[in-house]
Amino acid sequence: MTAYDDRIRLDDLPVNPTVEDGNKHPIEDVSGEAETPVDGRIMIQDSRVTVIPPKAGGRWPAIKPDKNVLVKVNGKEIKDKYTLSEGDVVEVLPADEEPVCDIEVTVDSEKMRAFAAVRRKVGRKFKIRDLPESSFAFITAEPLDIVNPPEPTVELVMEKLAEAGVVYGVDAEAVENLVAERRSLPTLVAEGRRPVDPVDGSVKFLFTEIGEKDIDPNATRVDLYDRISIPWVKPGDVLAEKVDPKPGQPGIDVYGKQIRPRNYRNPVLSVGEGVELINEGRQAVATREGRPVLDGKTIKVIPTFVVPKNADASTGHIRFSGDVMINGDVLDRIEVMSGGLVEIQGLVSHAKVMGQQGVIVRKGVIGGQIRAGGVSAECKAVLSVVQLLTTQMEALLRAVRQLQRDPRMQEAKIPEGQIVKQLLEGRFKEIPKQIVVLEDHAASSPNLFERFPHLLPALRKKLIGLGPTAIGSSRELQPLLKSLQDLALFLEAMQAADADIEVKSLQNAVLEASGKVVIGGAGCYYSVITAGKGVKAPRGLLRGGRVTVHEGNVEFKELGGPGGVTTEV
Repeated sequence: MTAYDDRIRLDDLPVNPTVEDGNKHPIEDVSGEAETPVDGRIMIQDSRVTVIPPKAGGRWPAIKPDKNVLVKVNGKEIKDKYTLSEGDVVEVLPADEEPVCDIEVTVDSEKMRAFAAVRRKVGRKFKIRDLPESSFAFITAEPLDIVNPPEPTVELVMEKLAEAGVVYGVDAEAVENLVAERRSLPTLVAEGRRPVDPVDGSVKFLFTEIGEKDIDPNATRVDLYDRISIPWVKPGDVLAEKVDPKPGQPGIDVYGKQIRPRNYRNPVLSVGEGVELINEGRQAVATREGRPVLDGKTIKVIPTFVVPKNADASTGHIRFSGDVMINGDVLDRIEVMSGGLVEIQGLVSHAKVMGQQGVIVRKGVIGGQIRAGGVSAECKAVLSVVQLLTTQMEALLRAVRQLQRDPRMQEAKIPEGQIVKQLLEGRFKEIPKQIVVLEDHAASSPNLFERFPHLLPALRKKLIGLGPTAIGSSRELQPLLKSLQDLALFLEAMQAADADIEVKSLQNAVLEASGKVVIGGAGCYYSVITAGKGVKAPRGLLRGGRVTVHEGNVEFKELGGPGGVTTEV
């Protein structure tokens, strides 16, 4: 509303009126007093503004709007205190609050979910309050009426989603529920489709470098040094297989933009010495006998097992089909068994070392037992039975596992011991027969079984007669299979021919070689030596003990001693 004040125009009145006489002298002020300044005034009545200008140099009135009041001076809105001046045009209006019904749309940081919330606010109409005449007017308004907001609609929600750019995955039912319930909390109304991750390619290694042996909790005797199992492969054995990757599928965010799946990983089979790739690089196979190892990411087969330190309680017994290199000592109670050559950089102290192709000890042997080669014919006969029995046992365990996966067997709930018994009476009836044959060999050659005193009794107890019915789980047969494998390795080491032993010195030791024994140091004290092709110690002496050779010569610098020590050759 615009109000124009009724101003008295001071410039319309004479300021200093004069009366001319004949002498043209001005009229003197008879009152003798100057006019008193009067400040301007402003008042509001029924939303009409009246401004009374000041007089005699008085001050102009000032105004200041409150909230819900719109004040314009000369068409420009003012919000703070303002002093009027001559010629100002003042307009005062109530600032009504419009009712609001809006939809607030938010999208999560991944751009995969959109939420909407109803925002409703009532409107209010105001009336300018009357103000009496005053030199300062703080213009306020009072509520006049309440205006309800409009109801939300599906169309409004869809319009706001479109304005926010949400075009994919809108849930019509969720939108309808949002509108019907006037939900003020963010409600999920649209969801994108996430990309499907690819399946990465992988390399499946079919070997273990060095494994821990399982300990039979039911065993009456456990060798705590018999801890590790060293694998051995032959040419053609598959060592690793590559599994090809599968690509993923793209997704779409709520803005309709495509989301690419991550790139899949496609590893490459890397092979080194003793290994080659076949089937377009999807398989790695051994090209020679040896121990499979993983050097970084490269698969290799090496013929030698290297112990970088002492062979002691921390390493346990060492049994390997190939060569063994020990860069330290072999200490108390440790057993080293090799199908090849054993080379020890240090000494042997109260330990057992057996090498099928020979043994080299760079330092002395104290209280130990060294054996190179063995009794070939005897070992071969026993080894053939052990290998056959081992193969049959492995097949038996595979058959048990296969039957356990059969739904009919699972439904019948047949005990595993009964399954083993039925298999032994059918497909695997040779197993009990071979156990009896092995018992006959043990009776004629007990020295070959002295390191495995519990194997044959356990085989008879578990696998002959009604013994299988007492088996609670086929896992009970795993220790027997492992013992058979160890026995085979032992027999392989025993049957070599012409295997030599080289040591620096001996003291209270036992040496057996199918070839010759060479002592390169000071000699031999109170030891027993058996050699197939002679003993040679050109710089050493033989004091105490016994030396036996089947053929060849015995060469020592000195035999016997001044104290009458018994020395036999």
